Amino acid sequence: MKDITEIACESYKEDLRSYDNPDYVITYPKYDWKMSYVAYDAMLNELTDYHNLNQPDTDYETFGTSNNIEVINLVEKFQCFHSIFLSSKKYTKETLNRIKGKNNFYYLVR
Repeated sequence: MKDITEIACESYKEDLRSYDNPDYVITYPKYDWKMSYVAYDAMLNELTDYHNLNQPDTDYETFGTSNNIEVINLVEKFQCFHSIFLSSKKYTKETLNRIKGKNNFYYLVR
C-alpha cells in the first residue's frame, strides 16, 4: 500500500482554489487530478451520508459549508486525522473503496 494522503489532499485543495478563480494556476508540483478525486471520494464517504455521486452540485454544499475556503479547511483537518492508502485489489483483506473507471482505483482510509 502506498500513502497518498498528501498528494491527494493537496491536489484536491488546488482544485477547490481553481473552482473559485478560473484564472488560478495550479502550483502544487505533484498535482494529480485523479488523486484529487480520490481525496474527494474519501472525504465524501467518511464525512457525509452521500454515496454513489448523489450529492449536491457544489463541494461546499456537499460538505455543509458556506464556501470552498471552508472546504479547504475541512480538507486540512481531514488530512490531520486520516490517511489515504492506494492499494491493489489483492493486497489487503480490509474493506477497500473503489473508484470505477478505465483503470480502477482502490483505496483505504485509516
